[in-house]
Amino acid sequence: MCKKRYKVDVDRCISGTFLSQKKQVTVLSKKGHLSKKGQVTIFIILGILLLLALFLTVLIKQELVTFNPEEIIPTEKGKIGKYITACIEEVGNDALFKIGVQGGYIELPAEIASNKNLHLQVSPMNKVPYWAYGQTLNIPSIDEIKIRIDNYLEENVRTCLFENEAFQEQYDLIEKSELTADTEITQNKVLFNLHWDVEIKNKAGEVITEVINHEAESPIKLKQAYEVARTIVEKEMSTLKLEDITQDLIALEHPDVPVAGMEIRCDKKTWDVLKVKQTLLELLRINLRELRIAGTDYVEFPKELTYYQNHYIWDVGEDFDYPQISTNFNFDERYPLVFSVTPLAGAAMTSSQLGGSGLLSFLCIQTWKFTYDLVYPVLVKVKDETTGYNFNIAFTVHLTRNLPDRGEIAARPSYFVTSDTNENFCGVREIPMTVYTYELVENENTGVYNREPLEGVDTSFICLKYKCEIGQTVYDFAGLGPVAAYTMNFPYCIGGILRGEKAGYKEGWERVVTTAGKTVELDLVPTFDLPVNKIKIMKHEFTDQNNIGPAKELDAQEVALLKFTFKKKDDPAALPFHEVTATKSKTVDEQVAEEDKVKLLAKADFTYDVEITVLDEKNFIGGYKGTWTVPWDELANAEEIVFHIASRDKVSEEKMFELMLKLGEFSKSVPAPEINT
Repeated sequence: MCKKRYKVDVDRCISGTFLSQKKQVTVLSKKGHLSKKGQVTIFIILGILLLLALFLTVLIKQELVTFNPEEIIPTEKGKIGKYITACIEEVGNDALFKIGVQGGYIELPAEIASNKNLHLQVSPMNKVPYWAYGQTLNIPSIDEIKIRIDNYLEENVRTCLFENEAFQEQYDLIEKSELTADTEITQNKVLFNLHWDVEIKNKAGEVITEVINHEAESPIKLKQAYEVARTIVEKEMSTLKLEDITQDLIALEHPDVPVAGMEIRCDKKTWDVLKVKQTLLELLRINLRELRIAGTDYVEFPKELTYYQNHYIWDVGEDFDYPQISTNFNFDERYPLVFSVTPLAGAAMTSSQLGGSGLLSFLCIQTWKFTYDLVYPVLVKVKDETTGYNFNIAFTVHLTRNLPDRGEIAARPSYFVTSDTNENFCGVREIPMTVYTYELVENENTGVYNREPLEGVDTSFICLKYKCEIGQTVYDFAGLGPVAAYTMNFPYCIGGILRGEKAGYKEGWERVVTTAGKTVELDLVPTFDLPVNKIKIMKHEFTDQNNIGPAKELDAQEVALLKFTFKKKDDPAALPFHEVTATKSKTVDEQVAEEDKVKLLAKADFTYDVEITVLDEKNFIGGYKGTWTVPWDELANAEEIVFHIASRDKVSEEKMFELMLKLGEFSKSVPAPEINT
């Protein structure tokens, strides 16, 4: 009897039966055991059997053709498996994202989240735990991270599946065991393995299948990113690489970050502490992002940047090889930090004098030596370049007395050096000199030059730590006609500074060696006070396709920082002739804004380098970078000055970085500054 298995087998079975029976009949016929009538009967029977076989073949073929594969159990099982796998992938990837954002944690422990000394707050909603703070290491192990992923899967896969409407409409699920996860974090991917015995029934109550083991995977190279991050922190603790870089930046002796030195001069050198701090923090921000890790994916430094090649490629080990991983070191001046410098004289950093009295009265030497304490955090982003996955970590950097030292959590407080004055110095004036004061209007770029006597200028003379008020110039002094001058006695000083001040003018000064009968000329440049409340900022949002939007006023919480710089031809880059800053915000009291003024140069057309930065609390919103030629006749009668900025709203970090990096190019697309009279 033919069994129903496959089409080919059925055909073969039927054909074999028929041939076998025909052969038997033939043999019987040859032997003569049957009569002619019997043979006919047999052939009739065989014919009937043949017809029956053909009929059965047609039926079987029809059954094979019309059988619906979607109704068989294996297909239903696969369909259900896809639902479960999709949930595992969704929940697993969500766990990996949170692990990456928060340095190995899906949820920060309360003792870390509530203690600002144990985490870096990088946004209102995001805290990155310190893997190293001071001498303390707190690096989560890869096994701890695996357990966190397992727990997250066990807590959320069930909810994900039950919230799937398509699944709920078709099936009922009966759990026959607890959901148990066993994540495997391999070198090149993450495997999510779940043991969950579930019985699936259709809505008619019929059991469709029973599924026990489930799995999904993610291509994210979590283990590689973790290993790179861990190595960075461990090497930092053993080599103090970031402290060395900080020390090098201080030792470079930037003009605004003094360390130690000596100079033959009689007037004290003075540095503003806030400017020193800001300059040092800016050096850190710019240079730390250039740090590379040997063995990872990074762009080589140009050959001419030998300093970076020698100091900013960090070799963390011979066998360290992660070509698909990149790193980024980030420091922001807004991060919490501790800064101090010693010694201080009041609120300033000043030099100390040797000589200038007694046997060395003819020689003045200024000396200085400052020590810095700095504790600041660094955010490190370790990136899987194959998937774009980021793994964030943070740690603190410690410098004490200009030296790397993780032994102290907080820096020393600055101490103050009192600066005594000697009234007798200004009381002894025996050297007569004549001082002339002028109003100078000059623009080398346009050829404008006009110099006229300026009366009523208050003058003072500074020698070392002493300041003497001298007097005020008068017009037609001593009957000399159209001049503004005076003749007065000065104290002796071989390296003094004569300063002249008058409202509405930029301060003028000249270095002076007091000599009897000497004539000194002071030039003061007129300025125009522009009230900040006459400045208006309009922003234009650029789309992802860099299309420019209409002008809109700043939001209430947005603040604009403005800087105007005018440079003469021979001015060094770091010392422009005139530079002013201002802050524009709707939250500032109207009266305060009216009293706050921007001093611009007056009585001629001047071209400024304008930089505007707009912030929303701590976030960069947009800005403007370009040149602005200011017609004096319009500025003098200005009722309102409108600056247009380029901005972006609710876009990716990459787009905002592009805006910051190419702000000058974006600024060309917005309207030029407007003066409304």
